[in-house]
Amino acid sequence: MHVTAADITSVRTKEHGELGCRSLLLATGAGAAAELLPGLRVPAFHPVTVLHHSAPAPPSAGTSLLLDADRSGPVAHTAVMSEVDPVRAPHGRTLISSTVLGTPPPELDRTVRAHLAALHGTPTDDWELLAVHHDPEAVPAMAAPHDPQRPVRLLAGLYVCGDHRDTSTVQGALSSARRAVGAILADLGVRPGYPSASELPEAA
Repeated sequence: MHVTAADITSVRTKEHGELGCRSLLLATGAGAAAELLPGLRVPAFHPVTVLHHSAPAPPSAGTSLLLDADRSGPVAHTAVMSEVDPVRAPHGRTLISSTVLGTPPPELDRTVRAHLAALHGTPTDDWELLAVHHDPEAVPAMAAPHDPQRPVRLLAGLYVCGDHRDTSTVQGALSSARRAVGAILADLGVRPGYPSASELPEAA
């Protein structure tokens, strides 16, 4: 569902028109949140690129996650995903997924495969590039001084959560969501914890 506008009392969608609400919790990335709530702070971002390669045989890493501690190439970490979940690989092939942090280098596939050859200790000339996913807003930057407890309650009835309101991690996103839920329950007069059905406010 594509949301085109939102406020405390309604959410407007491209597919279903306007939907009424009593409160709104916006749980999106920082860029999408700012589009719906003009004036919301948008941080700088660290881009991330993920590449998926298919190989005729698995490297010897097994289920381990290989990290490039020496920063000898563009790949930050790589793993043989089909060793963890065989159904993710093309039939009769191996699936290797690798992550590049920051701006991707020129000749991305060739450069990454050369680095993967060193990391996995095996030739990669016959590896096939299946897909590349680049996200220029993958990780919100945490420039000092970073506030890991940015407000999630903008005003009564309007809340926002995500890694851009906390630390730039999945844990940060969950932490901000927990804070937002606590604020919503407090504003609705619901006691903290798991309320019974009789304590929940009636739907609008």
